[in-house]
Amino acid sequence: MMSSPGSGMRSTAGTDVAVAVTGASGYIGRRVVAGLMERGVSVVALSRADEPGRFRDLRRGREGTLSELMAGTEALIHLAGRLVDDPVAPVSAYLEPNVVLTDRVLAAAVEHQVKVVVHASSRLVYPSDLRAAAVEDRDARPDTAYGLSKLWAEDVVRFRTLRTGTSAVSLRIAQVTGGDHPGLGVLNTFIRQAREEGRLTVRGRGAAVREVVHVDDVVECVIAALEHRGPWIPVNVGGVTSMTVAEIAEQVAESAGLGADAVRHVPVEREDLSVYALDSRRRREVLRWEPRWSMSDIIAEAMQQKEDSR
Repeated sequence: MMSSPGSGMRSTAGTDVAVAVTGASGYIGRRVVAGLMERGVSVVALSRADEPGRFRDLRRGREGTLSELMAGTEALIHLAGRLVDDPVAPVSAYLEPNVVLTDRVLAAAVEHQVKVVVHASSRLVYPSDLRAAAVEDRDARPDTAYGLSKLWAEDVVRFRTLRTGTSAVSLRIAQVTGGDHPGLGVLNTFIRQAREEGRLTVRGRGAAVREVVHVDDVVECVIAALEHRGPWIPVNVGGVTSMTVAEIAEQVAESAGLGADAVRHVPVEREDLSVYALDSRRRREVLRWEPRWSMSDIIAEAMQQKEDSR
């Protein structure tokens, strides 16, 4: 294995190209590109061009097909795809951006005999009715159109790389937050309530479990995954720990300097007992990587950003 993420990458085509990154202009992508460059790794930063089927290397200003732009690369980080921007969108809405595009990108990658593929998947390959942390080989049964498309994309990565012996990993990433992320789910709601109302409202007991991961940790994990050598494998990527909704509310109240009585519980007809948490054993075994951002640190950063934006 390489001594450090990306440090052993050298061009196979006499150019300075080493790692191709799709979705390079996105929330995670631009940070991955910066992280690789800080390590001295050359990057082809890929984004869609205006013309169908054409892409642009954002660092060099070149345009071309995926095959043309990926010539000489030794690794692929595939981050591009459609996010959950419409919860009622049909499966067909996610096919081209999440499944077909993955097939095209992987076809170009294996054509150029890349050594390893790192694919960004999602926690939403797991359903909402789990009652314990999701385990990779047991719980992948999506209950949303988006989640289904991400699981199919994983199958594409497995299929394409199995035929060539290319190393590959699909990272099933928890809810990402931090930096300039526009929304933080229940965390964002509690921070807004703390600032505007001075109290936080928890529906029912707040027993539902949520797990978030800071974007900086995701970037480090993606880069660390370049070291993976072996057949395709899915790996959960979560934060330091999961917390109940009630615990998140209490943490926000504490960070906001509010007393314990600032958190109130209101009755509901049906308790939310959903668990959006990820089992971390495989991550430790396969990637040997640990997140650094604790929930308290994530909350403190988010609250400071809200304060700075006032």
